[in-house]
Amino acid sequence: MSVAATTYSAVGYSLFSGSQRRSTPRLKMSLRSDSFSVEPITVLTKLKHECATPLPLLQKVADAMCAQMRAGLAADGGPGLPMLPTYVHDLPTGKEKGLFYALDLGGTNFRVLRVQLGGKDERVIATEFEQVSIPQGLMFGTSNELFDFIALRLAKFAAKEHGRFHFLPGRKREIGFTFSFPVNQTSIDSGILIKWTKGFAVSGTTGKDVVACLNEAMERQGLDMRVSALVNDTVGTLAGAEYYDNDAMVAVILGTGTNACYVEQTSAIPKLQGHASSSGEMIISTEWGAFSNGLPLTEFDREMDAASINPGEQASEIARRVLLKMAEVDGLFGNSAPQNLSKPFILGTPDLCAMQQDNSGDLQAVGSLLYDKTGVEFNLSARKTVLEVCDTIVKRGGRLAGAGIVGILQKMEENSKSFISKKRVVVAIDGGLYANYPQYRAYLHDSVKELLGTEKSNKVIRFILLQNRQGKTRLAKYYVPLEDSEKHKVEYEVHRLVVNRDPKHTNFVEFRTHKVIYRRYAGLFFSLCVDITDNELAYLESIHLFVEILDHFFSNVCELDLVFNFHKFTYLFMKVYLILDEFILAGELQETSKRAIIERMGELEKLE
Repeated sequence: MSVAATTYSAVGYSLFSGSQRRSTPRLKMSLRSDSFSVEPITVLTKLKHECATPLPLLQKVADAMCAQMRAGLAADGGPGLPMLPTYVHDLPTGKEKGLFYALDLGGTNFRVLRVQLGGKDERVIATEFEQVSIPQGLMFGTSNELFDFIALRLAKFAAKEHGRFHFLPGRKREIGFTFSFPVNQTSIDSGILIKWTKGFAVSGTTGKDVVACLNEAMERQGLDMRVSALVNDTVGTLAGAEYYDNDAMVAVILGTGTNACYVEQTSAIPKLQGHASSSGEMIISTEWGAFSNGLPLTEFDREMDAASINPGEQASEIARRVLLKMAEVDGLFGNSAPQNLSKPFILGTPDLCAMQQDNSGDLQAVGSLLYDKTGVEFNLSARKTVLEVCDTIVKRGGRLAGAGIVGILQKMEENSKSFISKKRVVVAIDGGLYANYPQYRAYLHDSVKELLGTEKSNKVIRFILLQNRQGKTRLAKYYVPLEDSEKHKVEYEVHRLVVNRDPKHTNFVEFRTHKVIYRRYAGLFFSLCVDITDNELAYLESIHLFVEILDHFFSNVCELDLVFNFHKFTYLFMKVYLILDEFILAGELQETSKRAIIERMGELEKLE
């Protein structure tokens, strides 16, 4: 089983790196918590206990997920998950040609996109997209107001077509509609909205066909376009992954909301008996946001659900509630709780993420961010406590998401041993929470590894190379035995492959009987050679993590090119290899936590 992310255009993600942390001095703070003397352990200890996710609990969650999936496939309206049929029987093959439009409505923004596909040889010829923020008033307005606004912006976007985009003869303008809310889909181009989520409360849409709502709005705007397919964001993610990797069978969204879909055999869907499928398969949207069986919940979860129009969501709000209670009960902020901390959603997931990226000794970025939010300055002990709260909540979320993924794999496995056991399975993951939060991502991966077992694969990374544009090798580490003459040939061939490759093509290319996965950072090319069947996207993410760690120690990874030009800097040269050994050992990835590697390097520096 492979876990991959699906941001194909950049593959690396908009991570909060050290270079993005605030560097300006903080303003003088009027309120201080210097009187804070007793470490607030009562609320925190209880929180850690209630959020604990040991392996036995994770296995119970995975088993319960599998059982509820089975029940949801048997009948609608029962105790299981919704398990909504999508009526998508086939995924992209990579041979598609022509101009395609897409509309993605999944949160407080929506995106419109057009893409010109050139088939197997040219793949993606050109793309253009536009992101539009939805006015908050429309999130609580009427159905016609929301869809008219969307159709108007779509019409303006379509009017900007130019020479790079053209229709094949005889084709009409059609659009795929990615609608990331629960719908009861009755065909490939129709679906009844079950309920709004993610903070939406639009009147007049629930119980109606959302495709009809959009088609009618486009007609009112005079736009000659029709919806040809309705999918949710998980199906869109799976289709995008399948376009690049034919082993993609599961997709997960971890962002403003969360959901998962997977490829199911139609023979294993009792509630669709008699439904014909040429492929014998159908993508099922689990709607696992409705799953709660066996989850470790706290008083803060229950309070948040009671106050939310979409219970079970908005998890980043939990941290604020915990800190508020710690301020009131344990005196975290001194004698009184900051007034601003009582405001809902004053802390968002990006804030938690930014604080957890602070690796400085005095946690200055943590203190600065909290002061901006609360108007309070507090000491180092309190800052560390805030980080513990963030880590506890994020760890629970990431590990439970991993258990959910394993539950899906268990369900797929039980249908037919040949369905999963004898082939590689890729899980494609997208969404801001997964893409932008390294700690969350690491906890998810660790959870999956624990549940699936710790057996080592026979597949290893064969070598890693850092080369500049001129072909000079700045770093080379080989994990398989090669003669020096062969190493020179390898480095020459790899450089020729990656430097001359068209930027619009993928970042992986066949190399002899293996394949090279590479990424360019400034003037340096980072290349890994792996087995031909290995998951490219996971290794692309690994390269990015390695670069992030180097960036932490060298301020800017492109400066490495200068470092290696001066051989007298032996210490810096060796430091890069030490970092690499913490990251990859004997050709296998050893650690996926940026913080853990940085901490271990810190311990090594203390021994000098």
